[in-house]
Amino acid sequence: MQITVELSESDLVSRMRNFEHHLVERKTVKDENKWKRAAVSFANSAPVGVPAVLYLGVLDSGEIETPQHDLEEVGKKFNRHMEKVYPRISYVPKVINDNGRQALAVIIPGSELRPHFAGLAYVRKGPESMDASEDQFSELIAQRNSKTAVLLQSKGKSVTVFIRTGDSEIPWPTSTVLVACNQFYVTLKKFDHEPPHSFPLSRVEISFDNLRNTLQLEISDPNRNAWNVQLERQVHQIVGFEMTHEGQIVLKYLLTVGKAEFGRRLVQEISLESQNKQMEIAVKRGLILCEQDSKRLHNFYVVNPEYVSALKKVLPEILK
Repeated sequence: MQITVELSESDLVSRMRNFEHHLVERKTVKDENKWKRAAVSFANSAPVGVPAVLYLGVLDSGEIETPQHDLEEVGKKFNRHMEKVYPRISYVPKVINDNGRQALAVIIPGSELRPHFAGLAYVRKGPESMDASEDQFSELIAQRNSKTAVLLQSKGKSVTVFIRTGDSEIPWPTSTVLVACNQFYVTLKKFDHEPPHSFPLSRVEISFDNLRNTLQLEISDPNRNAWNVQLERQVHQIVGFEMTHEGQIVLKYLLTVGKAEFGRRLVQEISLESQNKQMEIAVKRGLILCEQDSKRLHNFYVVNPEYVSALKKVLPEILK
């Protein structure tokens, strides 16, 4: 998992005393039984890739506790707790120094593999109860999605597949087998000697082939541009999690007009202060560009052309 915001030691020390930051938690070494809960909640709740920080060896007051503890041993204990989290979460521990004392800052980005659970799952294998593997755990979670649950019932079996492109339907061989499925995609294999193919569930419609008595899958537009999909995910992350509802409304207005003068109130019911804060996020993340007129007398907000299509698709979904 890549962290989208880098934190220096000075940033971490400053954030340690920031009592209004909702992605900060402080625990003493004696609070060991609460570490895992805090770490899992950050991974499940922080925007994907945005770092939360769990401080170990720090008091609620923001001061590093005394007497000092062996931070190497603290780190090892934390690692042991994280081994019981499923799926595993990504984190980066850093030792910070403040006023001659040291503490451990554990940076935990919001996880794209959420939900995470603070304990192992168990499954039956024959007469035994065993720890679920990563694949088994993913399947258990995926089965909460009704489409996934239906697909998994045909795992390892032959299925009927049609690829829809425009007005045509292209059948796949009757030897096609459903290899795997999770809450995001289904994997199919035409022939034993060929590699499998995976498709997003959003493009898969489920029916039933009564002639062959098998599940029937109709897959639409398999050649959709992967770059556009990535842009839409990026826009959804920024607009849906990093910006407020007011910021989303301002973006919608800008998308409509295309260009607006900097410093002018764009939406009557939204204050200029709130607007500027939200535009600062949008500019920093590249959704909006700042341009000057030819005489360099005025500055303008302009929607980045690279993101126009993604914004037109994502914004209505978020605002509905």
